Amino acid sequence: MMLVSLLSSQYNRIQALAEAWLAQGAQAFGVFEQGRALAYWPAGQRLLPADLSAAIYCYNEVVGELRLSGIRHKAAQQHLKAEAELIGYMLQLEYELQCMTADLVASQDQQLALYRLTQAMRDLVTVRETLTAVVHEAQRMLRGRAGFATYVSTNGGDPIVVQSEESRLNVETIWRLFWQLQTEDRPLLLSENDGDLRRPPGVHNLLVVPVRVRGMVVASIGIMDRAEGFGTPELKLGRALADQASAQIERILLYQEMVEQARLRSEMDLARRVQTDLLPRVLPEVTGLEIFAYSRPALQVGGDFFDFINLPNHPFIFTIGDVSGKGVSAALLMSMTRTALHSKAQFMPSPTPALVMRQSNEDLYNDFTRIGVFATVFVGQYEVEQQTITYANAGHAPVIYRPRNGRAELLLADNTAIGILPTNHFQNRSLAMAAGDLLIVATDGFSDARNEQDELFGIERLLNAVDELSKLSAREIADGLFDAVDRFSAGHPQDDDQTLIVLKGVEP
Repeated sequence: MMLVSLLSSQYNRIQALAEAWLAQGAQAFGVFEQGRALAYWPAGQRLLPADLSAAIYCYNEVVGELRLSGIRHKAAQQHLKAEAELIGYMLQLEYELQCMTADLVASQDQQLALYRLTQAMRDLVTVRETLTAVVHEAQRMLRGRAGFATYVSTNGGDPIVVQSEESRLNVETIWRLFWQLQTEDRPLLLSENDGDLRRPPGVHNLLVVPVRVRGMVVASIGIMDRAEGFGTPELKLGRALADQASAQIERILLYQEMVEQARLRSEMDLARRVQTDLLPRVLPEVTGLEIFAYSRPALQVGGDFFDFINLPNHPFIFTIGDVSGKGVSAALLMSMTRTALHSKAQFMPSPTPALVMRQSNEDLYNDFTRIGVFATVFVGQYEVEQQTITYANAGHAPVIYRPRNGRAELLLADNTAIGILPTNHFQNRSLAMAAGDLLIVATDGFSDARNEQDELFGIERLLNAVDELSKLSAREIADGLFDAVDRFSAGHPQDDDQTLIVLKGVEP
């Protein structure tokens, strides 16, 4: 058939060879295949016995011969042999051209199929849907009897196995092939001829290619029982399909991560609003005091809090605290601590800071000990008639007191933090709070603020800032302290929550 095809495409050239021989005195010239004349010159003449012949070879295989009648000398034989070799060479070129054309057509078909697969996967939003589409297309393109795919989630999700309807492999066998693929970190190409024991019973040949996502083999695609077997072209195509699956899985994971991040942002925004709502929205008006308070978390939510209990026929009580840690966990514990303190301060018949602190510690100790946290807390109570503040301090700092005619000084904590000891004998202390006296209770986010040189703001800078700002209103003092810390730590992110209460004595 190859010779027939060549005669069809190169008839004029072979006819020119025949006419040249006839011009030299030959009686007949013909091209034969398996003893049958394919072309004969002069046309219409009866076939004459051949005086000379030369075999036509293509890739060392005789595919036909040239026959010549009427000329017998040796030079003619050599000439005829040379022409047979030329036709054989032309046959090889024709065959290679046909192979190249077939390869190009196949490659174009594969590229078109891969393009269609890419377009079809654009709307897929789950890994299972993607693997199902890839298995279907791989089975069609590789002309396998059946196909399967596996996927192992990198974020703790359930593993996935997808099989075509024709696949009869059990799930354990499929996973065994996947783990073997991960171990060897290269495609598995198994057939009956190699005697590989990993080939499942009843499967004649099998190709399993890995799917890598973010540098790890997280999935596989397997095609089995191809009639012609699997070779290098099928392996290349399998890898191309695996690359398509990898890109789509990566897009799905990115989409899922974006959705999860959006959900977390929404939940964090909600948590921030809830925490903000838990803090007093309106500052209390207390005779003889000017009050300002503000909290600035390091993250969206934090572990700092402040609270006021200002009820008729009830002493004015204020609290501020700092739960160890930051973020959501600290915010949850902050809510517990604030609620415990608030309920004790509000409903005790004769509350004092020490009693409020003692009973709150008893309520929270077991829970705090179980999860390994603690909270520093300051509870103060203002007596209008005496113009004094009674307070109890559970490990809280910094607490700064500045009398009207004195310098700012640090009040040391004389009790351990809540959650450290099951029973704590808190003590009440007293401070004068006449006009011009100043009490600032802050959290360690102020004193522990750092600059780019990793230097702490420290207590001394805080005391000096209070002295400089002491003549201002409570709100202006708070703003000045926040500004001082911000200027110091410019260029360095806020490491910890920053919360303060500023109380300044004024004329009743």
